[in-house]
Amino acid sequence: MSVRHWQRFLILSHRYLGIALCLLLCLWFASGFVIIYTGGMPQLSEAERLARLPVLNLGAVELSPQAARAAVRRTEFPTLTTRLGRPAYVFTRNPVQVLFADNGELLTSDMISSRQIAADFLGAPPDALDRVGLIERVDQWTLELSSELPLQKYRLGDGQGSEIYVSPSRGRVVLYTTSRDRLLAWLGAIPHWLYFLPLRADRALWSTTVVTLASVGVVFVALGLVLMFTQLRWRHWPKLARAIPYRGLMKWHYMLGVGFGWCVLTWVFSGLLSMEPYSWNRASGIGIDVATYYRSRAGMSAFESVATVADLAVIEGSLKEVKFYAFAGKGFYELSIGGDGSAGAISREFREVASMEPLGLFTDAQILAQLEPAVAANMGATEILTEYDSYYYGRNSRLQMAPPLPVLRVDFDDVAGSRYYLSLQTGELEFVSHRANRTERWLYRGLHSLDFNFLYPYRPAWDVVVWLLLAGGLLLSLLGAYLGLARVGRWLKPR
Repeated sequence: MSVRHWQRFLILSHRYLGIALCLLLCLWFASGFVIIYTGGMPQLSEAERLARLPVLNLGAVELSPQAARAAVRRTEFPTLTTRLGRPAYVFTRNPVQVLFADNGELLTSDMISSRQIAADFLGAPPDALDRVGLIERVDQWTLELSSELPLQKYRLGDGQGSEIYVSPSRGRVVLYTTSRDRLLAWLGAIPHWLYFLPLRADRALWSTTVVTLASVGVVFVALGLVLMFTQLRWRHWPKLARAIPYRGLMKWHYMLGVGFGWCVLTWVFSGLLSMEPYSWNRASGIGIDVATYYRSRAGMSAFESVATVADLAVIEGSLKEVKFYAFAGKGFYELSIGGDGSAGAISREFREVASMEPLGLFTDAQILAQLEPAVAANMGATEILTEYDSYYYGRNSRLQMAPPLPVLRVDFDDVAGSRYYLSLQTGELEFVSHRANRTERWLYRGLHSLDFNFLYPYRPAWDVVVWLLLAGGLLLSLLGAYLGLARVGRWLKPR
């Protein structure tokens, strides 16, 4: 193929792919302005869930954590919380089980009044709620909650368009949205992620569609960048007015491509990587023998007496939830305290069982002694982190609690280049990193969210840069869509 024919092929490929893809790019860029602040689909954040819980009625607890564990023959630690206005131990691993702490009774679906649960959550009388129905198949707002189905859905005429979904099997609210939440989702996450119900309900179809569109988009934008160089009249360089071979809107499209085409390419490419396409990142870090690492959990005897729960009455503030731990021969609690019905007022405290004093940090030596026999690889460098590093950090604290600090970072000499982050507060394994997902962190989060340490922490500088790049990409795509549709219009016009 001659150079002239090759160039013609590039022009036609970019032109005809662009007629459809520019409209999709417009959708992605326009919704990007919203999703950078909303973070995604509406969901019930951990902070809001805890804030809306009633204060634990410790005086009603008649069953110890160890007795609850034995009653349902479970090995994991329960969480003491409130269900149906009563203290209850919740075992969160599948199958989820709820055991009432006041009489040892298992929660069953016939005990649950979903309407009452919704009313308590919203602080409204039960008869003020309108029942929408039983949701047995995912709707637009439960696309990520398919494992929770079926759900009872209620609506409250409170002027905010409140809708609430209750799990009749778990006896708790799993999703709460308002009209504002849903509107922002329609402007942000739904178009940006192509989360349209008929498409997203079929996960395999949705995944294939997004990967295909993003892959073609990468090729399309790359072709545009190649044409940016091949079409330039280099003999007239650096006189741009004469070097650019176009006029009118096409000239502006070309100039915007010079300024923002690279950004469009990196955003489409990194968006593609978010889907982990073509099995490029299916590696996993080295596994941990949980039973060996937590071998000191035989020390659960610290929680054999119900008095250990009664001792929590000395805690100041509104105690909402208690988690039980044993590590390195020491029993302790994680306490969620505070909350007045609004998110963001929850604090976490750790107390020793024996003394009810604040729990001190475990040493790196204690954690490494537990870890060494539980991992089939040699440990390399270790470091205590009191600040987040480039791979272990939290960005969306509005929806999730920030990952704990300090942590012990441990490198291993396995093939995957595994790295563990273990909490010095609890000994829990908080995060596993390996070479492949560290690469993905830069190619996806770095390029897609401009998540770089020199920029992301500095707001509103990051916002200004992202808005500028989004605006440039949107304008470039709008011009491309207009030019493409205008050409189609000329084809369809009767001659």
